[in-house]
Amino acid sequence: MLREILINFVSRQQICRYLSTGSKLYKANDDPINKSTKIPRLPDAQFQTAHLIKEKGKIYDKKPFRMLCERGKVYMWCACGRSKTQPLCDGSHKYKQLGPPSPNKPVKFVPEEDGEVWFCNCKQTDNRPFCDGTHKRQDIQETVR
Repeated sequence: MLREILINFVSRQQICRYLSTGSKLYKANDDPINKSTKIPRLPDAQFQTAHLIKEKGKIYDKKPFRMLCERGKVYMWCACGRSKTQPLCDGSHKYKQLGPPSPNKPVKFVPEEDGEVWFCNCKQTDNRPFCDGTHKRQDIQETVR
């Protein structure tokens, strides 16, 4: 409740002065506004372990996607197979309209040098986010026509 009030009444620059300390909301150089107000943390850990999730996503295509990647740029590979911007994530794994939220989270990839990368588009790879040839299996070839 307090967070919505702050967003509605405080200008954008003033909102930037609010800091998250621990799990409580504090105003910069001031006492806590409300000790019970919590701000959700961004779950960065999900991107560091998303490649370890055992459940495979929905089969999107039966061939990999070749992409020229830039050094240092962050790429978020779609692991659920629902994204409309394949092979990259568009947040579709969170949309309730597409069914229950997917346990598959995007896999973060930051190339160390410019070059060509083959991203898995069948979403069945054991080497996320890269193609490992799993798309050649008969069941995957028959699923996508």
